[in-house]
Amino acid sequence: MSCEKVKGIKHVVLLILIAVSANCVARDTWKGVERIVAIGDLHGDYQQFEKAMKMSGLINDQGAWTGGRTHLVQTGDIPDRGPESLKIIRTLQRLEKEARRQKGYVHALIGNHEAMNVYGDLRYVHEDEYHVLVTRDSSALQENYYTQFTRYLSTSSQETVFDEDFKTNWMKTYPLGYVEHRRAWQPGGSVANWVTAHNTVIKINNILFVHGGLDPHRPPKSIREINKVVSKELQRTPLPLGALAEADNGPLWYRGLAQNPEETEREPTIEMLRFYGADHIVMGHSPTRGVINPRFDRRVIVIDVGMAEHYGRGMAVLEIENGQFFALHRGTRVALPKKDSGLKNYFEAISVLEPNPIHIKNIIEKIEQIEQSQALPVAKEALAH
Repeated sequence: MSCEKVKGIKHVVLLILIAVSANCVARDTWKGVERIVAIGDLHGDYQQFEKAMKMSGLINDQGAWTGGRTHLVQTGDIPDRGPESLKIIRTLQRLEKEARRQKGYVHALIGNHEAMNVYGDLRYVHEDEYHVLVTRDSSALQENYYTQFTRYLSTSSQETVFDEDFKTNWMKTYPLGYVEHRRAWQPGGSVANWVTAHNTVIKINNILFVHGGLDPHRPPKSIREINKVVSKELQRTPLPLGALAEADNGPLWYRGLAQNPEETEREPTIEMLRFYGADHIVMGHSPTRGVINPRFDRRVIVIDVGMAEHYGRGMAVLEIENGQFFALHRGTRVALPKKDSGLKNYFEAISVLEPNPIHIKNIIEKIEQIEQSQALPVAKEALAH
């Protein structure tokens, strides 16, 4: 029964109404999950998405769910920069149902690019995202939108000249399919409704999953509160002033856990994880140059490997099975080190699997430089004796 129908029922015992209404809130916590696969930013690259899903054993050659009880977590940023965002979304919508029939789960988290498309920041929309929505009615829709646009503009500006040059440039900015795209993505649209029905943060076993990150330097909010606030914000337009959905230190945008120095993030992160009863936090959003990147003794795991063509088509996903953490890197399982002291060996193992490992070798060189700088005072002390 939908939330709307529940609200319309009269003379229902209050306790029953509360119990039914509680079921209208998306679930955000799971326990006892044996296998989790987490995939980072996709940015409209369906081919890479499909490849990662097959590599993880989650779909077969026909695209059907074969993951059984596995929980798939896609950490957001399906759209923008690539041409097939809608195809990925339609596939995930189907797989959500197929997975549930096998007692598995598909979690599609809200990323900053999902939010941007909902509230109308379309700077990174690939032109083919519009073309795929074109129908025989698109020219009429575009012309009607142009009429409304110029009518509105003429009431607020007397200086604009609506000549052929203006219209030609306008048509390039608002091409065929633009109106259909906005109808789907704006609050109340079919895609926007699917986005806002999902969570921003979830917890599976002892692991948090989020797109950008959780700022450990600000008072923590509960998982439920974060999810309700972001979803509610994205159901209206324009966004309210100071919206969590577009805040630099909000869960869709924060990069500190992925990029800030250890000395500023480690201890606050440990405290934050303690608040949530978690031991790890997994996020995308901040590209890692092609490799699953653990930080702070694996408390933080960054999984945006630049999978899309726009970022170089990295190919790695995070696999967690029976509490063991692996990078499934181009089809090969590599265990994530429990401690930062094992990072050099981890990246060396990954570099062997990469066709062009220059970026990973640069990471290894930086680790060696740090190790040498830390060992130098010890060596000097030994020489003094």
